[in-house]
This record gives sequence, C-alpha cells and structure tokens, in this order.
Amino acid sequence: MKRFFVLGIIFFAGAGTLWGQDLYYSANAFYATGSYIFQENTRSFSFSNNITLQRNRFKTTFALPYVTQNTPWVSYNSTGYVPTGGPQHGTVGHSTRRGHGSGMNRRNDPIGLVDTISNEQSGFGDPTLSAGINLLKNRSLNTDIELNATLKFPLADPTHGFGTGGWDWSIGTAVSHRIDQWFFMGNASYWSFEDMPDLELNSSLSYSLGIGNSFNGGKWMVMGSISGMTQIIDAVDPPLSAGLGLGHRISSRFNTNLQTAIGLSESSADFSLGVGVQWKLW
Repeated sequence: MKRFFVLGIIFFAGAGTLWGQDLYYSANAFYATGSYIFQENTRSFSFSNNITLQRNRFKTTFALPYVTQNTPWVSYNSTGYVPTGGPQHGTVGHSTRRGHGSGMNRRNDPIGLVDTISNEQSGFGDPTLSAGINLLKNRSLNTDIELNATLKFPLADPTHGFGTGGWDWSIGTAVSHRIDQWFFMGNASYWSFEDMPDLELNSSLSYSLGIGNSFNGGKWMVMGSISGMTQIIDAVDPPLSAGLGLGHRISSRFNTNLQTAIGLSESSADFSLGVGVQWKLW
C-alpha cells in the first residue's frame, strides 16, 4: 500500500521510458507509529533499497528493507505493518480465536502483551522480488494497464518484528490514466500469507485508489489516495488508511516524493510519514 504513491510518481514522470531498457534505483524511508490492537504504541522506521530493470513491456524489481522498531509486536511485510504480536503471536491468535474484540472496537479493548516497550531492535526485513508486464500502453489515450506479481523471501527474524517467517506472494493489476494534468490510478492484488506457528494469516485482497494533479509545467504533482486490505487476522478490523503525497520531478532522471497517511482502522498505523527518491541510472 505504501508503494502506491511511488507508482503515481513513476507515471507522472513519464512512463513512456518503459519502451526502452532502463535501470532505476529508488530509496524509500517510512516512519509509522500506532498502538494497533495493543496497549502501547509501536514506533517503526523502515528504509527500503530498490533496483528496477525495465525492458520493453517487462519490469523486475528487487527490494531489500532495513527496519528499526521499539517493540517486536508489529511485523513488517510487503504490504506494510501487520499487528501479529511477533514472538507473542500465540497470544494474538488465542485472543482472536476466543472472539476477543468480536463486535467491539478493539482500540477500547487492547491486547496486553509482556512489556517490551524498551526492546528496540534493528535489522534487515524480508527481501522481495517483483515482476510486471504492461498489457496496454496507449500513448494517445495516456493509459497503462499492468499485470504484476511479488514473492517475499522469509529471511528476516520474526521474533524482532522484521517479518512473519513465512513465504508470501501476490498477483494483481495496476491501472493508471491521464487526462491533461489529472492522473487517476488504482491497483488490486491478491495476497497469500503463510501462517505463523500459532496465528493464522488470511489471504487478502489489497486495493488502492488515487487521484493526482500536476502543476508548474508538470514538475510537481499532488495526490490523494485511499488504501486498504480485506481482513488478515480474524476478529481484527482490516487495514485502511488515507494518504496525501507530493512529488517533484527534478530532472528527466531524478524524482522525489513526500507522503503522509493516517490510519482509519485498528490494524493500521495511526500516522505515517515517508520520503522517497528515484534515480534513473541509465
């Protein structure tokens, strides 16, 4: 979900380069804070390095995140942060199985875990490999339709909240359309999450919708979006957030973006702030 605005920046910067062979490096830093379904706040910082190779209609991206958190209760994955409980995921699983929070607002009935509020840890998250193919590239209509897939490798330590310890994969589509200075974007993906030992993670549908407007000769773009998923953990409200972003095309090779979001459900971060850069290497 957090990558949705980056998709908008790429389209805004001129997706016509997809017809050649291009190599991009992008870096994205995100800060998120929230109590999620727990009694105390978790503060998370992630920094992702991404290499993207585009050739004709095909695109491949490798991403490696680095994560710092003050608790291990929230697990980092390709879709963002999931309140699994980390090493105490069995407590979350037991609470949801017995109907904890069913019919209630869990923010008023949080799950209590052993205090690890001072247990700040840093480490690499799970790397991901993504591939996409452009099914429709119509320059006259300014429309893109892409089919994409992602595979997450379970190499991170789930006891520190850097991953869930399982293989995850997705398949989906992304659509973008431009009318003069206006941009309309949306994507939807089916995600399959491997269960943790004592916590079942449901397969989920992720979705995002956004609208943007470019100005100052196309060098700037502002975009609003809404992103969410269907229920991942039983008896826990599915993730939902609203975001606002600003992108700046510095040159034909270099773009930057700033984005912020607020959580609209208990399984989303209360607030997040991100900054990113994209550099066309060739």
